[in-house]
Amino acid sequence: DYVYRETKRALDGVAGTRTLIWPGIDIDIPTEPNNSKSTPQNVKAAVQAALRAGAPGVLLSRKYSEMRLANLSGAGEAIREFA
Repeated sequence: DYVYRETKRALDGVAGTRTLIWPGIDIDIPTEPNNSKSTPQNVKAAVQAALRAGAPGVLLSRKYSEMRLANLSGAGEAIREFA
């Protein structure tokens, strides 16, 4: 819900301009032990939400070398289903 709402808000803010909004989806960002962790399912849901809101694409954030391939696969699955 957060990714959808914020993507939509940003897109609405630039409506009528040539500005593109590419939401950044954080994958495997180090967090405190009690905070949420990346999973293939929540990465997929975030990518789907951004695309559903109208974003032309997404940026997968932080460092590729820190991303677990299993979690990264959630983004690929969402993009393949959207296409």
